[in-house]
Amino acid sequence: MFKKHKFISFLIIFVLLFSVNTTTFANTTMEQNSSVNYTSEIKLYDSNENIIAYYYELNPTGYVIVNADNNEMIEYSEYNNKYFSEKDAHYYYGGPLMYYKADGTRQFGSIIELQSQKEVAIEDITPLVRGSEADSLGTLNIDNFLIKTRAVSSDSISHSTARYSYNPDGRCGSVAGAIVLNYYDRYKSPSYVPNSLESSDGVALINALVARMGTNTNYNELKKGLSLFIKQYYKPTTVTANTYSWGDRIRTIIGKNYPCILGLTSHPRYGEHWVVVTGYNFTSNNSGTYTVNDGWGNVGININSSYTDGCVDIG
Repeated sequence: MFKKHKFISFLIIFVLLFSVNTTTFANTTMEQNSSVNYTSEIKLYDSNENIIAYYYELNPTGYVIVNADNNEMIEYSEYNNKYFSEKDAHYYYGGPLMYYKADGTRQFGSIIELQSQKEVAIEDITPLVRGSEADSLGTLNIDNFLIKTRAVSSDSISHSTARYSYNPDGRCGSVAGAIVLNYYDRYKSPSYVPNSLESSDGVALINALVARMGTNTNYNELKKGLSLFIKQYYKPTTVTANTYSWGDRIRTIIGKNYPCILGLTSHPRYGEHWVVVTGYNFTSNNSGTYTVNDGWGNVGININSSYTDGCVDIG
């Protein structure tokens, strides 16, 4: 087994660390350092036709989506986003994975949800939580940019996680717990999950965890429920809930090639939610992005660390 480890270009650090005017970002990038740039900018609108975010396609590959209010990064990937392929189209944005496009003129055309390719009413577009105004750093020159940025370290687990998505009643803690237990069962010891609870959709395992921790769980309930389950079927094992220095803890767990559970808070798309961390891109002060399995069947989702408040892991 091996883990990927790499360093990301300065552009990503810039988006992660600084709240700056979007035009400043563009001008600084394009005019002062040709090796740190983007190839296109697309305005993203809300249902009231206000610009809610900006999409930047990066050079040579990847993209970022930045909140128009406070310039915080909402989405980032090292790979291109296939849904923003028409530079002159009119796009709407409801948060991560919520992409829409006007099919025709804004006044008379229909709205298409891009992942499903289904027509929706403009009122159905999920509203992105608008951020508060941030202090502007003013115009940055390239010297300040290089001095204030730091290298980014990136690490991830080497195996895939189960795409469980059974969550009819706020049981995301159990879904996340089941995904982590499944991984440990496959790659550490086959005793973590009994054969009677193994299935392709994870429903039996998820239900077993709900019986021990309930739904709409907090950190203590999630920790206790996982501990009870593991003790019954495997052996007494330390389950740790960390709400203080979870960035350091996540780096340690990912470094051992295991996933852990991450708590999201006030996220524009997910709100209060439990997900599973499979990797990270960090700056020197632990800000950056976590790559997660979102518990709804989606993997490779990048979450800004500012929307997290702790982690739960199996020792």
